[in-house]
Amino acid sequence: MGVKNWGDDVIPWKWISASFITPGAIAIDVPNYVTRRLVVMRENGKQEGRIPLNHVGLFLSLLKVALGVHVLPVFIFDGPPELQKRNPNPELVEKASGFYRTFQQEGDPFNEEMSAELWGSPALRAYFAAAHLKDLGSIVGVPMLTAPSEAEMFAAVLCRDGAVRTVVSNDADALLFGSPHVTKQMQLSSGRILSVALTEFEKHLGLDIELLRDLAVVSGCDFHKKGVRGIGVKRGTVLLRRYGGLERLLKAHGYSHTERTEFIEAREVFDEASYMSAKDLCLKLNPPLVSKVIRSLETIMSSERAETIASKIVTLWRGFSNRQSTLEQWL
Repeated sequence: MGVKNWGDDVIPWKWISASFITPGAIAIDVPNYVTRRLVVMRENGKQEGRIPLNHVGLFLSLLKVALGVHVLPVFIFDGPPELQKRNPNPELVEKASGFYRTFQQEGDPFNEEMSAELWGSPALRAYFAAAHLKDLGSIVGVPMLTAPSEAEMFAAVLCRDGAVRTVVSNDADALLFGSPHVTKQMQLSSGRILSVALTEFEKHLGLDIELLRDLAVVSGCDFHKKGVRGIGVKRGTVLLRRYGGLERLLKAHGYSHTERTEFIEAREVFDEASYMSAKDLCLKLNPPLVSKVIRSLETIMSSERAETIASKIVTLWRGFSNRQSTLEQWL
């Protein structure tokens, strides 16, 4: 999801110590954080005839760094989209699923037909990567969750309810679903993260969470693409302070009842997070299924390297589990 023109001048991102999230858990908005990075990596990693598998390296790198500093990454995937949001192309989703099933059965990363189509379509590639990561993450032992709806909405619920310390995403939209904290970049090896807190965002614009949600709809977001004609972030902020809310602003600008209803329905999507709960959710690192990890990695790398990585994952799991057990006993 994205809100138009909400750049760094609108959102007060700042670098803080990674001690804010260590030790602890983080919710990773996979459709936003991971797939956008895959688009950036696309051309650099392209090999003729080879299926794009850069997501595996990205996943393993993130896993290694996070577990190494006692941070549990919780991967959140999209569920069914909101009614106000454009549905995924079902044919594209089915094609990606078929490609992944073929890849599983054949275990061969070289397939010219699949490679050409996957490299040629970022959306197709993202669906393929999501299917692969769900399986790989499950056998490695990290939590892989499918949201009831939007991934960032459920990730926000996890953070709001204290199940995770922050939501990792490329933008701050999870704040609109009530997440107290969002992280845009992680440099865990350097001990810092680029993040923003909801309280800081509210203070920066002088709007509370309810008016921030109104501003997102006024600006234009996934649930109402156009927004209010001729009103950007700065003017929208001033007008919302003046009118006290979205509906009064729309009336003042001559929008009909039908038009206002469309805006209000888009605005209500942000309230759906309040009906979700993560209170009873148990997030933990499970033991890796070593033989399955090796077999899965052997399809894309040498057996020797696959065994080395699997061994490293076991070492990370032991270190993380020992730390977690010690903390639980102390508490």
